[in-house]
Amino acid sequence: FLPLAFNPSSPSTDIQAKSTFLDKETVQKEVKATLSQKATISCEVADIRADVKWYKDGKLLNPSRAVRMESKGKIRQLVIDSVEKKDAGEYFCEAGSEKLAFKLQITAGGCGGDGEGECCFCL
Repeated sequence: FLPLAFNPSSPSTDIQAKSTFLDKETVQKEVKATLSQKATISCEVADIRADVKWYKDGKLLNPSRAVRMESKGKIRQLVIDSVEKKDAGEYFCEAGSEKLAFKLQITAGGCGGDGEGECCFCL
């Protein structure tokens, strides 16, 4: 009877912590949408099977007529079909123990000048 020996050539037991999200540094964190138009906030997860939860100003969002959550491969999206002033704010995409923060700004088309990039009522 021989005791089990440590085999230094076996795979390392050190597990590198893998990020839940891909491209965390390059994701668009400030999203601008025009009043009554569609707004989409997107993040990419490392695991195609990963579930995410979406929050607005700290409150869990559930799918509704106004808001839907979509999964396309590794892309997770929060879609607001017709944004209103009240939709402006801070959003979070949560997967596992990680969160990504986004800021949604609502602009009004035709708000002085051509309305492009002009924030008439950022909340």
